[in-house]
Amino acid sequence: MSEAEVWARRVRRLSLNRQGTEAQVWLEKGFLYLRQDGHARFAQGEGAEGLSGFALGRGGVELAFRDGSRLRLFFRLGRLRKLYFS
Repeated sequence: MSEAEVWARRVRRLSLNRQGTEAQVWLEKGFLYLRQDGHARFAQGEGAEGLSGFALGRGGVELAFRDGSRLRLFFRLGRLRKLYFS
């Protein structure tokens, strides 16, 4: 099982700010805070050390893991969708 599949099971909620520069990925216990703008780019919180990268986009977040798998979290019709791929 890839890391993206494991994370997809743990994700409970996604919060994005209006500017698309900050996101919180709510997990079973705690959350992962992501920030990406012209001045800063970092991830902190639960599971941040397992990420190899991330990208914030309109209405969603893409997380890249060290095993090469990726997890995309986005909203569709007002509901959180999880799409993982290798």
